[in-house]
Amino acid sequence: MLLCVDFASKKVKLTGVEREKESLRVAESLEFDVSDLAHSLGEYLQAASRNIDEIRVSGALENTFHRIFVIPDLKGKMFQQALETEVTKAFSREYQFKCQDLGEVPGPGNKVNKKMMTTGMKINTLEELSQMFAKSRVKPRILTTYPAALQALARELNLLSEESLGFLDLDYPTSRIVIFKGDEIRLTREVNVLEEEKDPDRSALATDIYRTLLFYTENYPNQMVTKLVFSGNSATTKCVNILTQKTGAQVVPFLPETIFHGITEIPPIHPGCLGLALLDPGSFDFGFVPFSVQGKKKVKKILTLSSSFALGIILILGLAISRLSLNLENLAVYDGGIKGKIRMKEDRLKELDLEFVSHSIETSQPPWSEILLEMAAAVPTGVILESFSLKNAKKIWRGEITGLAEGSDEISSLLLVERVQSNFNKSPLFKGVKLTDKELQGKKVEFKISYQLNM
Repeated sequence: MLLCVDFASKKVKLTGVEREKESLRVAESLEFDVSDLAHSLGEYLQAASRNIDEIRVSGALENTFHRIFVIPDLKGKMFQQALETEVTKAFSREYQFKCQDLGEVPGPGNKVNKKMMTTGMKINTLEELSQMFAKSRVKPRILTTYPAALQALARELNLLSEESLGFLDLDYPTSRIVIFKGDEIRLTREVNVLEEEKDPDRSALATDIYRTLLFYTENYPNQMVTKLVFSGNSATTKCVNILTQKTGAQVVPFLPETIFHGITEIPPIHPGCLGLALLDPGSFDFGFVPFSVQGKKKVKKILTLSSSFALGIILILGLAISRLSLNLENLAVYDGGIKGKIRMKEDRLKELDLEFVSHSIETSQPPWSEILLEMAAAVPTGVILESFSLKNAKKIWRGEITGLAEGSDEISSLLLVERVQSNFNKSPLFKGVKLTDKELQGKKVEFKISYQLNM
């Protein structure tokens, strides 16, 4: 059984799904109160342990973020560093984050930027979710966010398009609103339902949802939510009618029974859990692994590599010992041959003309003046070269430069480093140019570039 658990703010929702050939069947659907979560979830995992093959988990909205960033199309590690800088500015370093490339968008001038869908979850939340299953026989395979899981469900129901879609999971005491546009998760919000019995028509809830849709239109001008999907036990006819009249949006029925067999037999329906069940682990971009779990995996990998290394040493020692058992007479002959070759080379060197030796030394040196002039031309304003080296290995001159780029901000400094690398690539004197290291220091960037002389 595939166990899907959605940690909402007030209730924890759980759905067990059975795989039947090419289809899925809902085996059970439960809810736990947060106040009694440790005891209830622990008892359930202990009782159902033998039937659970895999666990997937999504966290509450309040501990996650979903943001689209537009970043200059830099190369390799420089692009990742620029993205990390933007995420840290917006959300601090308390989050792990994953990103998905949504394609290119026009930038200033003739430049091109990249549009990145970025999803993050608090580091301590990931650790807490992981710890809840510490005593379980099966540990969570996927830890992700509620909107990312819900997007998989909307995609399976063919609801995602270039039009904005609002998915409303209306439930007491907390309702959740997520707005999608294609592959973008554009807005997420929780709405508290303060009264359950005194407000049967949910007019206050409808008003709050309508304000959320207006807020979306303000942030994305000329774009309106054209489709609304309602799910949950608070989706009354009155609430649906109010929103339909105010927004003019098309109401799309939530029909999970088209995907899951037996869905009508087991109320209530949990959209977030159904979305978790539909995720494809092989192509899913927003799955998180807590740092503690990463550490355990790293230790396990090191132990495996150490065992392999130890086995390799034993094999090498065995081969060395077998080689030492060679016949002493053959070793003596081999040693004599080597000494004879050395004496012949010494005699030839003594016969060489001193002028020829001097000429060989001179022609083996690189053109220092050309190198220095070419480096000066390759370094733009704002970049300081701190050191450079050059070594001859197997008739190939390999070098390395280190420097400091200082622009108006972090991205400008990264662009300066990219320009240095590009200038070296364009020079006829250098080849095999690679940016081997870089490090942000405030607005400055320290970098290291390796190269070969084209001689």
